[in-house]
Amino acid sequence: MTQKHKSDNRTLTIASINWSGVWGDKESNLGKMKTIILEASAMGADIVVFPELALSGYECDEEVRQNQKPCGMHVALAETIPGPSTDDIGKLAVELDVYIIFGMPEMGTDDAGIIYNSVAMLGPEGLVGKYRKLYLPGLPVFTETICFKSGSELPVFDTRYGLIGLQICADFALVPEFSRIQSLKGARIVISPSAIPAGIGRISSIPELAARRGSDNQVYTVIANHTGKERSVSFAGHSTIAGPLPDRPINIFANGQDNEETITATINLQSLSYIQSKRNTKKSVNWEFIAKEYAQLIGTR
Repeated sequence: MTQKHKSDNRTLTIASINWSGVWGDKESNLGKMKTIILEASAMGADIVVFPELALSGYECDEEVRQNQKPCGMHVALAETIPGPSTDDIGKLAVELDVYIIFGMPEMGTDDAGIIYNSVAMLGPEGLVGKYRKLYLPGLPVFTETICFKSGSELPVFDTRYGLIGLQICADFALVPEFSRIQSLKGARIVISPSAIPAGIGRISSIPELAARRGSDNQVYTVIANHTGKERSVSFAGHSTIAGPLPDRPINIFANGQDNEETITATINLQSLSYIQSKRNTKKSVNWEFIAKEYAQLIGTR
């Protein structure tokens, strides 16, 4: 299979996957991911994004609430990064000359009993990096605080398209400071593999969220979400690619529906550089004052 290396990296095409996997069936999900990656690459995608815990399924088993212990399914399917699944997807990333981002349960290297809700990024150069979810939603609605250990870093990753920030679902949706920090670190794109449940207002709130984070920080944003029903939870879909335009601060390039589908958008990094230089919030805002206010607030908790 021929590679499609781009000599001009001013523009790139992103594919975000409205995903419906098989709960607890890693091999089935891995095979489906490969098929979608091949199709997205054939459509010209340079970056392919799958949702949170796409490899395994998102929901925990029913014993988590009863036993207050990590989910047996996620523990059984957890892998190290790098590991078998990232190696497998990594070969495809090299072969197709694309970046691939997907969520998976990650096994801790020091203690096999500790797992993380993680995202792996593979690219033409191999394993680019991993991100461990920082903000884990807990009871009574969610069980992530029982099942997973929180991450401790908020990195940005160097790619041929510049720096990219990764977050996972609630990190992006509920902690706007994370996107701000990554943009100040130089991220051009902030990507959020997610598992956003269906509910009233989701059709508009998901694209609005992506567009607002992009406008606030002058970055391109990507949400890849689950769709359909997994075990007991139905997911909203509506994966979104958003970001500012020179004369339109809030813009949605592509927005999925509630069915399985691949949405794509071609974004212009040269245009983004122009927008960032024109607005220049990185230099014009008094970040020292903001940091001081946060420090005072935290000190009074």
